[in-house]
Amino acid sequence: MTSESPQAARALEQWRVAVPTPVTLSAAGTRLNKRGLETRARLLDVAIACLADSGSEPISANRVAKEAGVTWGTVQHQFGDLDGLWVAVVTEIHARSWVEIPGPWPARTGSLRERVEGAIDSVWTYLDTTEGRALTALRTWLPPRRSDIAAEYPRTAAAFAARENDWIQGFDYLMDGLDLDPVKLHQVRCLLPAAVRGLSNERQLGFTSELDVARRTLAEALVAFLT
Repeated sequence: MTSESPQAARALEQWRVAVPTPVTLSAAGTRLNKRGLETRARLLDVAIACLADSGSEPISANRVAKEAGVTWGTVQHQFGDLDGLWVAVVTEIHARSWVEIPGPWPARTGSLRERVEGAIDSVWTYLDTTEGRALTALRTWLPPRRSDIAAEYPRTAAAFAARENDWIQGFDYLMDGLDLDPVKLHQVRCLLPAAVRGLSNERQLGFTSELDVARRTLAEALVAFLT
C-alpha cells in the first residue's frame, strides 16, 4: 500500500521496522503464489470479522480456519502459530487504517476545543468499525499484563506497541502549534483513548442513552484542564 502523505509514509516505515512482515512469504519462508496470497487474505478477512463479531466469546485459530474453509495446517503454513496469526491481523488492520488516509494529513488549524473534539470523534468512530471492534476484542483476550503478552506473543506485543506509537504521533501532530503545558498534554494523550473506550463500551451495553452529552462533557473537561 502506498500513500501520498509524508506523515503516513514515515509512520508506515516505523511500523515495518517494529513489525517486519514479508507478506509474500509463508511462515516457513517459502514464496506464496497467487493462490497462497488469496488464501492468506481470506484468512485475515475471516479472522478480523470473527473478532469483530465475537462478543464475549474468545476466538480460536481453529475457528478461523473452519470459517475460512481451510485446515489448521493451512493456518500454520501461512502464519506459523497464534502469535504469527495475531500479528498479521493487527498489521492488516493497521494497513487498512492508512487506506482511509490516501492524501496529506489535515492542516493543523482550529481552536483547542475543535482539535480535542476532533481527536475524541476520531477514536469514537474508529472503535465502532469492524477493525476497531476486532482490535478491542483481541486485546481483551490477550493477557492483561504487557509483560505477559510480550512473553507469550512477542510479535503481537510489538504490533500493539507500534499502534500506540501511531496514536502518540497523531495526537502530537494534532496539537502542534498550541501554547500548552506539555505535561498536561501528555496526561490528556494518555487519558483520551481510555475515556472514549469507556464511552464506547456504554454504546455497546446500552446503559447510557445520552452519549453525545457525555462526549461533549469530556471535551469540555479536557479543554478546561489544558487551559
